[in-house]
Amino acid sequence: MDGMEDLIFDVLSKYPNLTGREIAKKLGMEKREVNSFLDKNRDKFYQDEGYRWNNRERNTVVRFPSGWINAERYENVLQGHLDLFSLKNTVIFVFEQKTKFLLESIARFLALSNQLVNHGIRVIIDLGCCEDSIGYLNRAGFFDLLLEKIKILPQKPESSTATLFRGNTLSLVEFGPISPISKNKPLILDLHASFVSKTSNDYDLVALTIFSEFIGNVSEHSESNLDGFAALQIYNPPHKKKHIQTVISDSGLGVVKTLRQTLEKNYPELYSKFPDDGEESDIGLAFEVFSKGEITRHGKPSGRGLGFKSSREQAAKFDADLGIRLDTFNIQLMYRDGLLKDYRVSKGLALMHGTHICFDFYID
Repeated sequence: MDGMEDLIFDVLSKYPNLTGREIAKKLGMEKREVNSFLDKNRDKFYQDEGYRWNNRERNTVVRFPSGWINAERYENVLQGHLDLFSLKNTVIFVFEQKTKFLLESIARFLALSNQLVNHGIRVIIDLGCCEDSIGYLNRAGFFDLLLEKIKILPQKPESSTATLFRGNTLSLVEFGPISPISKNKPLILDLHASFVSKTSNDYDLVALTIFSEFIGNVSEHSESNLDGFAALQIYNPPHKKKHIQTVISDSGLGVVKTLRQTLEKNYPELYSKFPDDGEESDIGLAFEVFSKGEITRHGKPSGRGLGFKSSREQAAKFDADLGIRLDTFNIQLMYRDGLLKDYRVSKGLALMHGTHICFDFYID
């Protein structure tokens, strides 16, 4: 789109059914100039019988309500839009007044937004009614990793407070990219240092194991042109146990699709038990990987793995929840007193590619 077309498109995306005069007023331009442009571009904009203009491209609007948006609430919002990747139009994500995302939801939203744009879909994030969220998203590094093609309303912050203040607080490790051509040691060390500083040296090994293995696996197995990312946030809500939430995400094939490339050859018994025939089978295979481990696309003789066994065994020593979000489902494993006490499976979620891990450690 050229400049004028882009400006008018954005205005009509947010405020449909406007006259030429109203559009010109919002843009601070001459009515004659705007009307002339609209008349010459009726393939992009149409005028109804009341002389009001709209984009010809129908928009898909996803609204996040006021209040805290945890992963469950985030997924409920997207339930009405199960496959955004199949759309040919613009997706507009709207934050209502006082919408507040928790870290896990920010991670999923960041990954989905970048994936949609990478798929060729136009994405607009409208923060105009919720400017309070802009400050936290900026401080967490959300805008730093968001693809440039994504339009931010009213506007993207001119500078990154995540870059300016990076490392200044141990309660937050800002979103950092996971590169497939790097060992990502600075990010791993930042996450590890913050985690241990807010707990104790008892967590030294578990933190190092989780960050090293999961970030290493993103680098090795993602097979995506989009960077992965990781972040950490300390939450200390009133009347509840303090917990540390860590997210590690990539936008690649995902664990299940990666394993299925060689599953029949390397694990014929698992291939027979979990054939490639739908969501239920994928859930079964993913549960096997994360609850038992020792499964790798390279096969047992290779000595190489997806790294989940060691991380799971370390996490099980503490009170921790492990969430694994794959294509259209989420598996939640709850560890208490060294044992897998419970689990939940959420099915039929909105499509999102890749593997998205969330660890919640509950600490005294």
